[in-house]
Amino acid sequence: MKIEKPIVFISHIKTDYAIANILNAEIKRVFANGVQVFASSVPGTVKPGADWLNEVEENLDKAKSVIVLITPISINRPWIWFEVGASWSKTLMWSRKIYPLCSPEIDFSELPELLNKLQALSLGKASHVKLFFQTLCDQFGFGNMKGFKGSVITTRLPKYSELKIDQSDLTTGTIYSGPYEGYSDDELKEVLDDNFLLQESSNLPSINERTISYGKLIQYHEIDEELKLPPNTSKRLLKEVALRYGLVPSQEWENSIRFKK
Repeated sequence: MKIEKPIVFISHIKTDYAIANILNAEIKRVFANGVQVFASSVPGTVKPGADWLNEVEENLDKAKSVIVLITPISINRPWIWFEVGASWSKTLMWSRKIYPLCSPEIDFSELPELLNKLQALSLGKASHVKLFFQTLCDQFGFGNMKGFKGSVITTRLPKYSELKIDQSDLTTGTIYSGPYEGYSDDELKEVLDDNFLLQESSNLPSINERTISYGKLIQYHEIDEELKLPPNTSKRLLKEVALRYGLVPSQEWENSIRFKK
């Protein structure tokens, strides 16, 4: 009789593949392949030709543990909240556990409803990482924590600002309820102008010497987060606003840009 391994489901977005892969490898090491890890972006998890959505739903339905990766991008992605919602109703009926694991950039106070009712842990703290794996071992009743060091994971984590943001994570519908909800593009341009472009030159004697014109690398998502703008606002509108001051791109990538005068 084939023994069915308990499933650990890692709920994450494509941008967070590198983080999910680190967790996937460490879970398999601690449990000596005694559990089945489902992380949709990790190669080999979904077999070629398989129905991707069906695989996700089937494994989520069977999972004994659901790890929710909360990062600066995923925290507003509706797909993550779909998976959390689908898991929540079964935590009482089954022995299912939901574990919110936050990237170092996330403050626990930012967690929205549902997840803020659970004990969240930070992947940026070695003691939190060790506590998570010990809790997982306690849940399943096995696992090898001998010599385990949480720092093995914390030191391997990529800096979020260095991750390439997957285009699908930008274009998928976003949950946004910030201060500029309902603003038109014209209104958002004025917010960018007043709070970013003018701010950049506020301590300089003239517009020609603004910091932005010196070729500083600008990350679109960092501006959106700092100003609490709807995601993807800077990517869509910043170049147009910069033209007001004669600033044009000297280099441009998918998620960042440099300007020149």
